[in-house]
Amino acid sequence: MSLKRICLLSAVLCSLTWPVAANTIYLVRHAEKQHGGTDPALTVCGQGRAEALAAYFADIKLQAVYSTGYQRTQQTVQPIAISKQLAIQQYDPSQPELMHAQLDAHTAPVLVVGHSNTVPQLVTMLTGIEVSPLTEQDYTMLYQVELGEQVSVTLRHQEFSCNQ
Repeated sequence: MSLKRICLLSAVLCSLTWPVAANTIYLVRHAEKQHGGTDPALTVCGQGRAEALAAYFADIKLQAVYSTGYQRTQQTVQPIAISKQLAIQQYDPSQPELMHAQLDAHTAPVLVVGHSNTVPQLVTMLTGIEVSPLTEQDYTMLYQVELGEQVSVTLRHQEFSCNQ
């Protein structure tokens, strides 16, 4: 058997025997919301932040985008979903264990848009690394979770400001 055939056969066997999971998960809180009501929409600044997020993810290949069913999270992820031609998959923020199981099914990076009280909880659940809670004014945080042998959390501040 030729060396080329052995390498090809080895690659096929390895791909069949090693489980593959998403190794990068991005998590972000929804953008700025209007005040009042139980399901407020985004403000003008929030809409601008959602567009800025879409620009940030322009060169990042995503396999899926997740959002809670609230208007503010849907509006935050919509520009990204449109640019990536992905359907927005809804998740229940009160069931983080179910979300964790859904994320385990992916083989490429995914984005999750949640809330100030759920995003840090998901980061900790995925990594075992305790992260600080978000306040009602925290809209700039983008968590990049790397899973695998070396689990890590990278916190980025979104470069966007609104003068309205």
